[in-house]
Amino acid sequence: MYRRMLPLALACLVGLTVQPALQAAQDLTGTWKLTVYFPTSEMDLCLLKIIREDNQQWRATVIARGLQGVERLTAEKIEVLPDRLKIVLDVGGETFVMTARLPDAKSTKLYASLTRRADLAWPAILERTEANDFAGQKTTRQSAAHEAYIKAGRTANVEQQRDLLRELLKQHGDHPVAIYAAVRLVDHAADYEDDRKITQTLAQDSLQRAEIFGRDMVRSVAWQLGQILLQSAKARALAASYIQKAVELFDADTPADFQERAYKALAKAYRAAGEPQRAEALTAKIAELEKQADTEYRRKMPPFKITPAQPRDAEGRAVVLELFTGTQCPPCVAADVACDAIAQTYPTSEVILLQYHLHIPGPDPLTNPETERRSEFYGVRGTPTAFLNGKPTPPLGGALVHAEQRYRTLVKLIEAERQQKPACRVQLSAHRQGDQLDIEATVTGLANPPEKARLLLVLVEEEVRYAAPNGIRFHHHVVRAFPGGQQGFALQKDKTHQKVRVVLSDLRKDLHSYLNRVADSGPFPDDDRPLELRKLKVVALIQDLATREILHATITAIPAE
Repeated sequence: MYRRMLPLALACLVGLTVQPALQAAQDLTGTWKLTVYFPTSEMDLCLLKIIREDNQQWRATVIARGLQGVERLTAEKIEVLPDRLKIVLDVGGETFVMTARLPDAKSTKLYASLTRRADLAWPAILERTEANDFAGQKTTRQSAAHEAYIKAGRTANVEQQRDLLRELLKQHGDHPVAIYAAVRLVDHAADYEDDRKITQTLAQDSLQRAEIFGRDMVRSVAWQLGQILLQSAKARALAASYIQKAVELFDADTPADFQERAYKALAKAYRAAGEPQRAEALTAKIAELEKQADTEYRRKMPPFKITPAQPRDAEGRAVVLELFTGTQCPPCVAADVACDAIAQTYPTSEVILLQYHLHIPGPDPLTNPETERRSEFYGVRGTPTAFLNGKPTPPLGGALVHAEQRYRTLVKLIEAERQQKPACRVQLSAHRQGDQLDIEATVTGLANPPEKARLLLVLVEEEVRYAAPNGIRFHHHVVRAFPGGQQGFALQKDKTHQKVRVVLSDLRKDLHSYLNRVADSGPFPDDDRPLELRKLKVVALIQDLATREILHATITAIPAE
């Protein structure tokens, strides 16, 4: 969990915009080198010159960059408080926050952290320098501590890995990478140590190592420790105190969605510790944060302008966009948001979206056996992966900042397809009585259907609310079942007619049982299982299973009960 690296495109501040600052604990004027320590390397990001103007405002400017390649880099604000320096950066559309501790006296070195999200921080150091550039210097390096950490991570034997991590702490205990080694030892102890005191001692050691880099680093480590312990069968009862520590370090800038995740995890930890009353006491707080986070999410998504498509000249072939994604998949964010934007660009009758969830890289409560079978049909090896009318699209992965570019890619592909004439006609209807759905489909006009052409029926939930670990809160066009199976129904020359019945209570029970089986082999990130099965629709696909090409499709909503 500590192996995620800052994007290599990260560069440094250029023209820092400031706010009026409070009285600093020391004189910060001068040139500083900002170095960030990742698990496998350290990077000199920039040389930063800080001055204080006559009007008592602070201002900072980058005079040299350690990395190049970012198109957009701005600073949203700088704050100089009595005990810390805080700079909020917009790097290529992503927000990074550097917070440095300010000692009482003038210092040549400031310990800091760099955060990309509220739950993830890297240790950093600001160091005074007389240099004006990085000429001739290597700005990305591996220290002996990094090499030791990498060696430990590549060691398969558990006992040997633990010995190597302990040796790293002895030899390089004052190096920032020791934080990663200490947390990893807790992960080992939580799984293998029978004495919880050993695990607790190691966890406290991790927090102490984080303290020198400030409150954001402590919050990040406390949160990671809480997650590790919460997933441990042997040490789960210890999780609450560390998640509580992270919660105590929230500030006004902590996003509501992360606060919601943290309080839910805290409630789960209280229940694991045999304190259900304390968990119950958090119910109202969690509900309040859920509403706040939902409002914030809907307001900012998608984070770019959408122009609805012009109506096409005549009735055309439906375009089917199938996305394989996962709620624990960080690079799926760009694809998910891009597809949501596509749904706002084209009428549902013209572009039909289907979202298949997979357990990549971890358990996903929106996955089901049918989405796994569909991934096998297409030979999907990772997420995100997408297909347009059965043909693979270019890669769509990336962070939120890449979503607009992925959206533009999809628009070009769709525009090339949407004017084509349909190969046949499809009539589709669905009726609901209680928990019972009756689906009826008729295919006509396909005079010479390919040998492997089939009618496939797909049951889709239009919107599922689930606060995913990767930040996506509302998931759309979520595939729940293939009524009639994924081999579908063979097509006749002139007319094909099929009826299928689905009992929602049985489907919900089957999905729940499946998730229970998955949980037996690995824990889900939380206890949420969104199985309401509301806002349902049915999609009829005409697909050649030999070539995978989708010849035509249609969609219909299921009336609410």
